[in-house]
Amino acid sequence: MSRYRAVFCDIDFTLTSPITRTIPESAKTAISKARENGILVFVATGRNLTAFDVKFLKELTFDGYVTVNGQLCYLPDGQILRKGTFEVEDVQAVMELEKKHGFHCSFNEQFVTYLSGINAGVEAFFSFVNGSPPPVRLSSEIKPNEILSIVPFVREEMDLVLSQALPGCQILRWNPLSCDIAPRSGGKHVGIQVMLDYFGLQMRDCIAIGDGGNDVTMLRSAGMGVAVGGALEAAKAAADYIAPPVDEDAIEHIFRKFELIA
Repeated sequence: MSRYRAVFCDIDFTLTSPITRTIPESAKTAISKARENGILVFVATGRNLTAFDVKFLKELTFDGYVTVNGQLCYLPDGQILRKGTFEVEDVQAVMELEKKHGFHCSFNEQFVTYLSGINAGVEAFFSFVNGSPPPVRLSSEIKPNEILSIVPFVREEMDLVLSQALPGCQILRWNPLSCDIAPRSGGKHVGIQVMLDYFGLQMRDCIAIGDGGNDVTMLRSAGMGVAVGGALEAAKAAADYIAPPVDEDAIEHIFRKFELIA
């Protein structure tokens, strides 16, 4: 029997294939079997799942959702365990940086995501993730006191500029075309701790699985941090174990290795 009682799994390029953008059948089966064995299985993602209809997730049942890099955590019945928003001044600072450096962002509220504009960088990102851009709002329509996360569509060379201009924020990256900005008080590890507290568990009781820069804190904090094959070097460095690539049945491999399923 496994010593671990819970699993927190990133979505993009961890649960889903970087090739097909779908969840492998082996992963679906492994998650269902683990839950039948009494293991709690959670999503831990940078995505805002309450603002988008993510159809492929409906194929599976999870015990809870750590979303928007730990800023919005809730149970399947909709009960919110954590909702953390930005300081208004930080949102306003990002909007000024947009004007100065000529990039656009997506802004995530609890139930809606919108863009500040569309340019080649925005289009490249949504082509990369095989998705459709959300609607555009004027700057006067943005609600600074309701923002959970901000995603600037910028390349890595802008990360230092953002971090120096936003000392109260974290700059997290999982792909070459955008980064996630989150308050320093947040992070996936914060959301995971909230979820574990609710279920009466501790960090040592859980496995965290990820591939990106926004997974680093949860990989370091969990009892067992696992990076899938193809993960960013920062994620691999933070992990205790490196699994095969997603398309080589990574989730099933991890669940069997750590005895979540037979």
